[in-house]
Amino acid sequence: MLFNQFISSIDPFGIIFILLMELASSSHRTLAGNSALISYTFGEIVITLFAYITRNWLILKWLNSAYFALLMFYLYFVPESPYWLLSMKKFDRLEACLRKIAKTNGRADIEWFFYYEKLIQDHRVTILIIKPSKKKRIASFAPKLCVCGLIGFVTMLLYIKISYGLALMNNTLSPHLSIVIGAIVEGIGYLSANFAMITRLGRKYALIVYALFTSGCVIVMPFIQDHHPIATIVVSQLGKLAISGTVSVSWIYVPELFPTSMRGFSNAVLIFFGRFGAILAPIIDATLGNQYSKITFYVYAALTLVIIVLVLFLPETRNRLFEDMEENSTTDPVTNDNKENNHENPTKTDAQ
Repeated sequence: MLFNQFISSIDPFGIIFILLMELASSSHRTLAGNSALISYTFGEIVITLFAYITRNWLILKWLNSAYFALLMFYLYFVPESPYWLLSMKKFDRLEACLRKIAKTNGRADIEWFFYYEKLIQDHRVTILIIKPSKKKRIASFAPKLCVCGLIGFVTMLLYIKISYGLALMNNTLSPHLSIVIGAIVEGIGYLSANFAMITRLGRKYALIVYALFTSGCVIVMPFIQDHHPIATIVVSQLGKLAISGTVSVSWIYVPELFPTSMRGFSNAVLIFFGRFGAILAPIIDATLGNQYSKITFYVYAALTLVIIVLVLFLPETRNRLFEDMEENSTTDPVTNDNKENNHENPTKTDAQ
C-alpha cells in the first residue's frame, strides 16, 4: 500500500500542463492550460463513476490502473516542447519539431524558416554571454518562488477545505452525486477564469479578483452554516467556483513568470506546497472539531488576503513571449536592441 501511494504521488499532471502551454503560442496558452484543467473535471466524473460501479477501494485502484495503462500508448504521439529543445540547444530536433508544427498549421517554409534561422543565430550569440550558475539563478528567483509556493499552499488548502466541507454538509445527496455536481461547478470556474484572463484583467488581476471572491465566500460561511443550510450549500458552491478559478489562473500565471530553464522547477514548487495545503486542510478540520472550526475560516481568508498583497508586486504576463527571461532582459550584442521591449518580431517557436 505504501509503494502504491508513493507511485500514485508521482503526479504527471504538472508536466503535462507545462508541455501543453509550451506547445501553444502566447495567444493560445490560456486556452491550452484551461483545456487541461477542464479535462481534469471530466476525469473526476470518470473516477466517481468507477467508484460507484465498484464500491470497493481495491477494485477501484485496479480499475484506475487499467484505465491509465490503456492511455499510455498515446504518449508516443506527443511532441517535445520546442522551448525545451531550444534551451537544451538541440537544434536539429527543434527544426524537425517546427517543421511538423508548420506542416500541421499549413505553413510553407518561406513563412517561418527565416525566423528560425534568425532565432538560432541570436540564441548562439546569447549563450556566449556568461550566465550565473544554477545555484545563483535559483537564488535570484527565490523571492518569486516563495510567493508561488505560498500561492500553491493557500489555494489547495482552500480548495480541499471547501470541497471537504461540501462533502460533510450535504447529507441529502449521495457522495457520488455531490462529487459530480462539484466537478461541474469546478469546470464552470475554470471556464470563467479562461475568459477573465483574456480580458483587460490579464493573469495578475484575474488572480486577485478570484482570490477576493474566494475570501468573501469563506468569511460568510461561519455566519450562515448553523442556521441556513441551503444558503450554506449555495455559498459553498460559489466558493468552489471561485477557488477553482483561482487555481486555474495560478497554474497558468506561475509558469509564465519564469524562463524555460526554471519553469518546471517553479511548477514543482507550486505543486509541492499545494500538496501540503491539501494534506493539512482535512487534518485541521478533524483535529479542531466544530467548536473551533469557525476560526479556520478567518485564518484562511486572511491568508488569501496575504496572497493578494504579494501578487500585486508580481508582473503581468499576458501576451508575453514564452521565452527565457534572461534573454528578454539582456541587450542583443548584434542589434543593440533590448529584447524585453521588442515584441514586433516574436520568435518562431512562439509564432508557430
